[in-house]
Amino acid sequence: MPAMTDPMDALKSFEHELPRGSLKLQQCETDKNLFVHVDQPTGKPRFTYVRMDGKTVTAMAIFALVEPIDRTQCFHLGYAVAEKYRGQGKGKDIVTAAMKELANGFSRTPITTFYIEAVIGEDNEASHKIAAKLLSAMPTPITDELSGTPAFQYLKKVNTKAA
Repeated sequence: MPAMTDPMDALKSFEHELPRGSLKLQQCETDKNLFVHVDQPTGKPRFTYVRMDGKTVTAMAIFALVEPIDRTQCFHLGYAVAEKYRGQGKGKDIVTAAMKELANGFSRTPITTFYIEAVIGEDNEASHKIAAKLLSAMPTPITDELSGTPAFQYLKKVNTKAA
């Protein structure tokens, strides 16, 4: 059975592709030091937010549209911090800034609410701390569908008009 999806793999891949010019970064509105790349690799929107140190991606938050919850759009959240930059609050910072920017963008659309979901392996303490602070203090124990390993689902309903 495959392992759980690791957002660190996405960070490394993103950093590898960036100098090739295949990724288009846009400066965000709510935070000028935050950049976003929007694509649709599975036919559904994906928003990849990054913080940079020169040409190095220091932290990343990815929001991919997944199946709705109670007929409300839901984005799966994955986040990663480059090893050299860990332990400095960059994970919490990127998730906070990216959630604010995503809500800000949707505030100009008819979308008034959406969910953010994070599925985190039970042994990933650093990610649990961030998700507990920013998404939900009461996660739901689940089994990851891809890997079959024990995990926790964090869920937060976001009101775009409060952005």
